[in-house]
Amino acid sequence: MVKKWKIALLLTTVVAMLSGCFGEKPVIDELGKDGKGKVKVVYYDEEGFYREYGNLFNVKYPDIEFEIVSMQEMYRELQGKENVDYEEERLKFLDKHKPDVLMVDLQEMEKLVQEGKLYNLDAIIAQEKFDLEGYMPGLVDMIREHGGGSLYGLAPSFFTSAIYYNAELFREHNIEPPRNKMTWQEMLDLSSRFASVGSGENQVYGYYNRYGGGPQQMFFDVANSSTLRLFDAKGEKFVFNTDGWKQIVKLTTDAIRNKAVYTEPMDEGDNHSFSTDDDFFFKGRAAMVLEDTWFISQIQSRAMWDKEAKPIDWGMVSVPVDPASPDESSYASLSEVYAIAADSPNKRAAWEFVKFLNGPEMAKAASRTMGSKLPTRNQFMKEIDGKSTEAFYSLRPKAKYESMWGGPDVKVPSEFYGDFRTILDKELRAVIDNKKTVDEAVAAIQAEGEAALQKGRQAEKARKEAEQKAKGESEKAEEDNTTEGSGSAEAGTSEGE
Repeated sequence: MVKKWKIALLLTTVVAMLSGCFGEKPVIDELGKDGKGKVKVVYYDEEGFYREYGNLFNVKYPDIEFEIVSMQEMYRELQGKENVDYEEERLKFLDKHKPDVLMVDLQEMEKLVQEGKLYNLDAIIAQEKFDLEGYMPGLVDMIREHGGGSLYGLAPSFFTSAIYYNAELFREHNIEPPRNKMTWQEMLDLSSRFASVGSGENQVYGYYNRYGGGPQQMFFDVANSSTLRLFDAKGEKFVFNTDGWKQIVKLTTDAIRNKAVYTEPMDEGDNHSFSTDDDFFFKGRAAMVLEDTWFISQIQSRAMWDKEAKPIDWGMVSVPVDPASPDESSYASLSEVYAIAADSPNKRAAWEFVKFLNGPEMAKAASRTMGSKLPTRNQFMKEIDGKSTEAFYSLRPKAKYESMWGGPDVKVPSEFYGDFRTILDKELRAVIDNKKTVDEAVAAIQAEGEAALQKGRQAEKARKEAEQKAKGESEKAEEDNTTEGSGSAEAGTSEGE
């Protein structure tokens, strides 16, 4: 028995040695000896592609050529058209041009996976031991979630937001600064401690909604971190008269009424727009704002052109979280997932490109500049202006995030969105002005919102019927012209004979 076990062990060792000597068969055929290859890539525009990725890649792989399919072509074709479904049009555009490497968002990736149009990267990643551990926590899980458990794409960058705060204001008024992983309730409670600081034109606010939008925008900001939905699972019914929505209405309206939050003045109506001359954060009249990563460049450059702006001792913490999932963020998103077409004849060259732009080299290069995007590999960008980047990387992106409007299966008429915002703003203002209770306002939003949904559906139905009719008439006219032309041709032939 022992002898058989030793023989088996010896055979296993020999096989392992041979595998090491000769190597396992590549999952994807290697590039030719000359290293040449060609990759067709979809990107926003050709110049931007080479500036962002292409030039750096060609330094390492000078013999791989690119053919860039510019998204600008699609946008030009859609210019002037109304009620465009951009996701559907993007998928049509991809199908038309058949690129080797596709730049998609998660929803588009999921749809393409279901249709069998993307190449599963798991095998090549395992064979080449491509590092997935260097990505921010939760990122790979989020992509896998949209790929049915498999990895069909990789993302070199992501978008997110943070709470930026004026540290000097907090010190001056002996108020503890914000911290990572606060809920909206905790953040607005902290914000309310500034309500008694100053008055009139010298009033200091704890939280500032910089771009206006009125109470409704503050409402949407708070709702964004929750799991509440405005429609049922099938998208058939509007659902607002619930305890969860009442709680957000109360939290939002209390904060605005009690001067914990500054949003647009009540008497400026819906036409109020953001003005850089009216920026309370840079004038020292607001302690906190919710902004994306681009805001850092505004902090750095503001004093160069705004004479009233003062240098700010600033800090940042993570966005407010849902107490039910305090380690996750609803603000982290991917708009650029790079995938390989399942039927691509250039898979090896395509993989070399996807691997490169998602590898450590590109992440390190991206960490040297600050823009609207952040590298998804978090080992390089540890600080910005001496401030820790923990605010951006401490929360996991939600694996399967759905907004309050519902998932891709919920089809809401385009007319509904504007109507709902008008209804919501009117009722929130009524609560802030103590003209209605929260219960009364929520009941009104439920009734008027459902009516707006049905109205939108009827308008959408009428529009589709009109489009169908116009299409039928156009096809008939074309058919008549063809028949008439054919008749004329026959008549001409007879005369000739």
